[in-house]
Amino acid sequence: MDAFKRTVLSPDFWLRVVYTLLLALAWQITELLLIAVTLLQLAFKLFTGEAKSRLTGFGNSLSQYAWQIGRFVTFASEQKPWPFMEWPDARAEWQPVAPVQADPDSNSSEGK
Repeated sequence: MDAFKRTVLSPDFWLRVVYTLLLALAWQITELLLIAVTLLQLAFKLFTGEAKSRLTGFGNSLSQYAWQIGRFVTFASEQKPWPFMEWPDARAEWQPVAPVQADPDSNSSEGK
């Protein structure tokens, strides 16, 4: 109960809530833009035989941005995405993140 009280009274918690709500809106816009890029790329491929490279780069950076939003709002990262950091590069590659180690101080049921 003490942890709950500390969290509720923490300005950092409420700031995180505000960031999460704003990023939820950004997520919705990003989702619509990704659908638009997908449809445009399908049309370019259908009519010209190839996808547009500039649109491919934008789609890549947009998907990286969505990944950054997802990591922040699920507490997998403390790094806030754009506009708090640089927009992802169009040539960025997804990099796996090392698994989170279990907290050694937590009570586990092993050995009981």
